[in-house]
Amino acid sequence: MRVLFFGTYSVGPGYPRNTVLVESLRAAGVAVVECHVPLFRGAADKVRAASSLPGALRAGARAAVAWARLAAKFWAAGPRDVVHVGYTGHLDVFLARALSVACRRPVVLDAFLSPYDTVVGDRRLLREGSRGARALFALEGAAMRCADLVLTDTAANADFLATTFSYPRARLVPVPVGSLVASPVRARVGVGGGAPERGRFLSLFVGSYVPLQGIPYILDAAELAPDLDFRLVGDGPGAEEFEREVDGRGMRNVGFVRRFVPRDELQAMYEEADAVLGIFGTTPKAGRVVPCKVYDGLAAGLPVVTGDSAAARELLRDGTHAVLVDRADPRSLVAALRRVRDEAGLAASLRENAVRLARRELGREAIGLRLKGALARLVRS
Repeated sequence: MRVLFFGTYSVGPGYPRNTVLVESLRAAGVAVVECHVPLFRGAADKVRAASSLPGALRAGARAAVAWARLAAKFWAAGPRDVVHVGYTGHLDVFLARALSVACRRPVVLDAFLSPYDTVVGDRRLLREGSRGARALFALEGAAMRCADLVLTDTAANADFLATTFSYPRARLVPVPVGSLVASPVRARVGVGGGAPERGRFLSLFVGSYVPLQGIPYILDAAELAPDLDFRLVGDGPGAEEFEREVDGRGMRNVGFVRRFVPRDELQAMYEEADAVLGIFGTTPKAGRVVPCKVYDGLAAGLPVVTGDSAAARELLRDGTHAVLVDRADPRSLVAALRRVRDEAGLAASLRENAVRLARRELGREAIGLRLKGALARLVRS
């Protein structure tokens, strides 16, 4: 099978989705040709394009140039069985469909996360029912109907997209985000529990500070637990304000690395951690996603502590693969981290089960075979 991976999709630190899918398809024996022209310069650029008319107009002008280059690359790429539009490709899919008419090849859209839900529901950059929100809703629905198959990350998200946009559930295929961590790290928490060998228990969070991640609850937990250390890695809206808040509250057990880090540096950070933090927000979207940081923690073989949700339970069994806590409850988070640190055998058991789960279901070949199967069925139909 030959797949043309098409679009202005984002790659690099902070954007694991497309990298994981390309690598996974190749690991499953699929020939992948990338037809890529970058458009946005990070998350802030996307936010400006989605939340203001001038930003949208500037993005539109850049998109016109990018699309002309994409069209040229499309015809130069040679034969293909499937055109896969990478995330975020809700505009690119219209170009992909138009170009694919002549070669009569199916088009797949990686919807991954809903732009409408992100902009209106999660970040509240547009008011629900406003003209901009209605336009974004219409565009997303049209983009999905333009594709022969739509990918997302969890069954919970697939159900949401099917219901919200009146889209056939059978044409929505959940494919997990997967991990950028290369291999399990050395265990730092002893089998008998208690403080790690260097004397301080460190929890690592990697993210973009969006509302669903629940950063305020992590900081509240840190204030309640001066015996625990927290390191927050990444950048995004509000990151600077959170850092100032930590200084203002006099919290000495919270450290920030205010940038997205490359894969080798990320691996080294997991080597230094004793637990990995997932997401703890209360927005509806927070209950439908399992973010890359959770997969990274599992692949690293570290205890993962994340908010309880329908999406999390698709993948994780509480107390077996991870510890699930009440979202928006810093006391529940503190109790879970102390339990991982102090309860005899828990950290070692979580590590063993996490590595087994990651190898069986979340490795490159496993994800690639799942996606390859969905694409093969589409090609045969």
